[in-house]
Amino acid sequence: MFTWLKNLLNREQTSKKEKLFSGLIAFAFIFFVGFRGNIMDEKGSVFYDSLIRPDITPPTWIFPFVWTTLFVLIGLAGYHVWNFYENDRMRKIFTGLYFVNGLLIYLWPYLFFTQQAIGGALYAIIGMIIVAELMILAAFKTNHKAAYLLIPYLLWILFATYLNISFLVLNA
Repeated sequence: MFTWLKNLLNREQTSKKEKLFSGLIAFAFIFFVGFRGNIMDEKGSVFYDSLIRPDITPPTWIFPFVWTTLFVLIGLAGYHVWNFYENDRMRKIFTGLYFVNGLLIYLWPYLFFTQQAIGGALYAIIGMIIVAELMILAAFKTNHKAAYLLIPYLLWILFATYLNISFLVLNA
């Protein structure tokens, strides 16, 4: 009699094929915009080397490791929200924020290194903070695991914002 309700409650939210496809899209997107945005030409490298750095600036070699780890966590969060969700509306909101976040991840190094606009980069990273917080809130309403996966990213961009402000002050 209530088989329709049982089927509704027990059905998988996405098929295996959709899980694979959504995982590939989530990871491909975040890694593409992340690594493409962080390709620094010689001009950007010379610019960065000429800046007065805050004392707590990590060594340059550490950034690829940190960002690769963060991209994996962001990709996993996207995968989890898309495939294991409790709230379809929040899943769609999260997906929109995910793409905006990717664009901001691309924009920050472009402004900082290519355009040498430290102040403009500060606006971009503030946008990243806002979007990351909104992503965590949206993820928390649909998949707790995804929300927790994004916390290291938020902490890193808060630290990066401190560095961005310090670069702006020290090199004004």
